[in-house]
Amino acid sequence: MSDNKGGRPSKQALAATGQMTKREQAGALKEFRQRLLLNPRSPKLVEKMFDMAFDDEHKNQAVALKLLADRLMPVAGFTADGKANAAVSINITGLAETNNVTIEGEYDDVPEDG
Repeated sequence: MSDNKGGRPSKQALAATGQMTKREQAGALKEFRQRLLLNPRSPKLVEKMFDMAFDDEHKNQAVALKLLADRLMPVAGFTADGKANAAVSINITGLAETNNVTIEGEYDDVPEDG
């Protein structure tokens, strides 16, 4: 499917990835990640990205800043939605009662006996 000519993949090659199973896609991403991490030039790539981001005269400064910000400061870390809140809500009702009692609180780890 790939013909080592470099550059962007063809539209046909990109369309073929949609036919891959989730397992095949996950395997391809894992292989890509390994190649990127093990490549001896990876540290130089990261350094270049930072150089571009901090160079006010570089034509691609905005792109470099966005890439670094997206990777270093994910939005989920700055929103309340990104944090899991451990809370317990207990509603106690009876069959004939019309009054509901709601007890709200936060979950604390309870040590196991024994």
